[in-house]
Amino acid sequence: MLSLRNVPWEAEEDLFILPTLIGIREETKKTKIPVEVYDLEALEEGKTIFLTHGGTSYRYGPSIIEYEDGSMDAWFSSPGNNSTQWDWIRYRHSEDGVNWGKESIVLRPTPGSKDQCSVCDPGVIYFNGYYYMGYTSTSDYALKGFNNSAFVARSRTPEGPYEKWNGNGWGGSPEPIILYEGDPNGWGIGEISFVVCGEELYIYYTYYDHSGGLICLKEADLSENWPSTLEDKGVVVRIATEDSFDFVYDDHLDRFLAFSMKDYLSNSSRLVMFESGNGEMLFTEVADTKNQIRDYAHSIGIAKNVLGHIDSSKEQLIGYAHGPNWGRWSTVFQKIAITHEVRYE
Repeated sequence: MLSLRNVPWEAEEDLFILPTLIGIREETKKTKIPVEVYDLEALEEGKTIFLTHGGTSYRYGPSIIEYEDGSMDAWFSSPGNNSTQWDWIRYRHSEDGVNWGKESIVLRPTPGSKDQCSVCDPGVIYFNGYYYMGYTSTSDYALKGFNNSAFVARSRTPEGPYEKWNGNGWGGSPEPIILYEGDPNGWGIGEISFVVCGEELYIYYTYYDHSGGLICLKEADLSENWPSTLEDKGVVVRIATEDSFDFVYDDHLDRFLAFSMKDYLSNSSRLVMFESGNGEMLFTEVADTKNQIRDYAHSIGIAKNVLGHIDSSKEQLIGYAHGPNWGRWSTVFQKIAITHEVRYE
């Protein structure tokens, strides 16, 4: 039997230190910080569902709803009459999410009204028996493409007819649900993305003036005239080099996700994903990818269910426009994968 009394003092010291070091290592293992790691991967080159041609031609900013049977509806910004109405919103249906039917025009500006110039940037959700379509518009012909506000229209069916929010109810001359009151020379407010979570409607939108760009949030209840119940929740993203955002609630990860194109309309454009636990706090960038994402990409939409939810454990479908020439953009639909793991560091 080894007696400490018979061990030289140097060895005796080591015997006391060794258990202490082992304990420290064990405690270190226990106190490692969990780090969530995300990854994005484009699984294919994608399918072109609109091919641009000579002159002004485009379909951008798709809003895509995917149903339980695999069928899909999609709405797009598209050219209007190129004079008094710059943009119209067109609609297409797919029975399988692969083959798409003929398109139809489902929303136009109302002449002589506050959306008389354009209707674009559709963001669609379905609840309480209606499809609600958020859209961007302006009545300012002098500042083409600026001084925008956000509007909404609703319909019992995806192809319409749609009735617009008039400030008190539905139908007649449209009124903005979110009015831009900044410098008229700023881009303004628009690019709505809806998500229903619990008994609340989350309304995400772009605010852009000369000081820069923000993504802001308002919330409403799910009542008949919900635009009259909007409450301001503040800023959720400070835009750097990102384009418009599309937001979802991920049932698999139990959190909100947002998607955009970073360095959009350039040959380095890439898909980027942001995350927020409750959808109200600032979103954090967590993953991006350039692989198989087209150059000069912009205006993304991700397929979601009728309430704006996804299941990230499965493949996802995104759509976006691309092309180097302004106003001549093709549209591609593409499958992506989202992965998530927790590491201890």
